[in-house]
Amino acid sequence: MLNPLGKALRKLRIDRGWLLKDMAQGIGVATSFLSGIETGRKAIPAGLVEKVAVWAGLNGDELANLRNAAMTSQREFKIAVRSDFSDGDREAAALLARFGELPREKRDSLHLLLKKTFE
Repeated sequence: MLNPLGKALRKLRIDRGWLLKDMAQGIGVATSFLSGIETGRKAIPAGLVEKVAVWAGLNGDELANLRNAAMTSQREFKIAVRSDFSDGDREAAALLARFGELPREKRDSLHLLLKKTFE
């Protein structure tokens, strides 16, 4: 099953008439590795989106869409806790790391709150 990044990469290839092997060669990875990234079997390496963007000559909106797809395809996230964070900030970051333990209804509510905050 394709993840959001896989769908975006596949759409980009179809729209431009490229095969998986063409893109893999263009960005310097093995075809099997790129396939694994698309399907979520492989972690998305740092810099992959930028490599695709440069190779494919993506414009601003295309790049933003690809970055968003990559973000939503991540299986793990790091929360940077800066030195200027208060104890309350650190606690909030730790609680966000437990997001998956929340019931669906609470996750949906928190998602909407955070999305509104960052829009």
